[in-house]
Amino acid sequence: MTRIQALVLACEHASKRVPRRYARLFRGREALLDSHRGWDPGALELARHVARAFDAPLFRGVVTRLLVDLNRSLQSPTLFSKHALRLEEKERLALLARYWEPYRHAVRHSIESELARGRRVLHFSLHSFTPRLRGDARPTDVGLLFDPRRPAEQRFCRALRAALQQELPELQIDMNEPYSGVSDGLTTTLRAEFPRGRYLGIEFEVNQRFARGERARWRELQRRIATALGRVLAPS
Repeated sequence: MTRIQALVLACEHASKRVPRRYARLFRGREALLDSHRGWDPGALELARHVARAFDAPLFRGVVTRLLVDLNRSLQSPTLFSKHALRLEEKERLALLARYWEPYRHAVRHSIESELARGRRVLHFSLHSFTPRLRGDARPTDVGLLFDPRRPAEQRFCRALRAALQQELPELQIDMNEPYSGVSDGLTTTLRAEFPRGRYLGIEFEVNQRFARGERARWRELQRRIATALGRVLAPS
């Protein structure tokens, strides 16, 4: 197992907030903002729990992804939603300058600082996903997204999956589900910038049915996820 020496947490889709100046774009669309298209329900709560458990820095988005998606590259066709595309170009550039650029710079700088100290870094990005997409049920409960061409990421995810299965035997823990680990995202961008042996970019996906469901069960799930992660970060 690759020994992790620094943990950097991220949560791009933490918020469904719409700043007042953009409220006109979403008037009457509260249900859309509260859906998986507007944010990742439960992701920030889980990210905060993990941050407290490991005393790790946490970077979070503060506006809905329907304004600007912090987890998409500038070339992505989904960087701006159809609602944000109603804005003039100068207003979209202002969104990038106010939210996208500072967020990505902060995450990158934190990782660079740890690498400069000679540490091996785990960039752990927390997300949640809708239980049904386009009418189809998704059987995954927890997904671990990584680049299979990077051995350190693959080893880490195998170890984390084993720890999660031990802690949560009733759940379905999948690798590179419900999304590909190499599709457009901040971890994918940073893999091209940082050495593969010292930077691990992992996206952690949890089914939104837990955060939307019974509170005690959701809190217990967060605790067990942190316990499993701890076993991998500090093996006995």
